[in-house]
Amino acid sequence: MLLIDNGLHSSMVRFVRAMVQIKSILVAITLPILPITFFFVVIFRYILHWDLFAYEEWLMPICFWIFFLGSALGTYYDRQINADLLDTITDNLTLLWLRKLIIQIIELFITFVLIYWAWLMISDEIAAYPNWKTTIALKIPFLYPRLGIFMGFAFMGFYNALSVFLMLRAGPNGYAEALKTKNKIKAEQEGDAY
Repeated sequence: MLLIDNGLHSSMVRFVRAMVQIKSILVAITLPILPITFFFVVIFRYILHWDLFAYEEWLMPICFWIFFLGSALGTYYDRQINADLLDTITDNLTLLWLRKLIIQIIELFITFVLIYWAWLMISDEIAAYPNWKTTIALKIPFLYPRLGIFMGFAFMGFYNALSVFLMLRAGPNGYAEALKTKNKIKAEQEGDAY
């Protein structure tokens, strides 16, 4: 997040970075489960001629949590895929700040709608207790993967809201300074790579 160091109290910065660190560790630890599982599926199916029982059922919650926590990390680091060419066309930092602010506000609005829908999905699951929808073999409640969806959107909304707050607080000049610093550091790191 570009403006986090300049716009927040140090305890809040530590809190946000701790949340990001926890999510990063969770994704890094659980991500290897997917290829390892598929490796064993191949070994079991084609060499041992057995079936790895209901592996897709316990992989489903893991996949949902990894995907949506990873999406939240993408929102924090501002690494989403986009086709924006304005920053290559103009050097007007006020225009770049305004463009970024408008994009963040649109993303925030869309994310709030998705958070609401995810909450409706979770509340529907909770209301159905004890008749929860479950997987067929292992009886894993669908609440677990759906909770991952809700948490991922909640973190995305939090990071989007924080970004809008920091951009409004910094203004065009603060954003320009942070952007120049980021580009300078990036140029130095690329120079060290060669």
